[in-house]
Amino acid sequence: MRTTAVGWLIATALSGAACHTLRPVTLQQVSIAKPSEVKVTRGDQSVVTVSGPQVLGDTLVGYVNGKFEELPGADLKQVRMMAPAKGRTTALIVATAVGVAGFAILLTGSGAPATGPMIDCTENAMQAGCPGY
Repeated sequence: MRTTAVGWLIATALSGAACHTLRPVTLQQVSIAKPSEVKVTRGDQSVVTVSGPQVLGDTLVGYVNGKFEELPGADLKQVRMMAPAKGRTTALIVATAVGVAGFAILLTGSGAPATGPMIDCTENAMQAGCPGY
C-alpha cells in the first residue's frame, strides 16, 4: 500500500507539466497574448527568459536576468511561450479517471473472501471458527 501512495504522489507531481507546453509564437502573438514570460532563442543559439515581454514595432523588450533589454526581432531565431496542451490535458483526465477507478476497485476488492456459512459465536463459543476454540 505504501508503494502505491508513493506512486500516486510522484504521478501527481509530474502531471502538472501535462497541461501546458512551450510552443513557438510570433512577436505579434506575444503582443496579443501578453504572457508573463517567454523563452527566446537568439541567433547565436543562446536561450534567455524574458520576463514581462512587450513588443514595440519589431523589437521584443523585457527583463533578462533582472536587466531591461531590447531584442530586435531580426536577431531572434525563435520565441516560445507557455500555452495549454489540449491533448496532454485530455490524456491526463482520462488517466486520472482510470487511476481513480482502479484504486476504487482495489479498495473494494481488498476484503477477505467469505468461506462457508456465518458462525454465531454468541450462542456456542465452543464451536470451530470461534475465538479461543
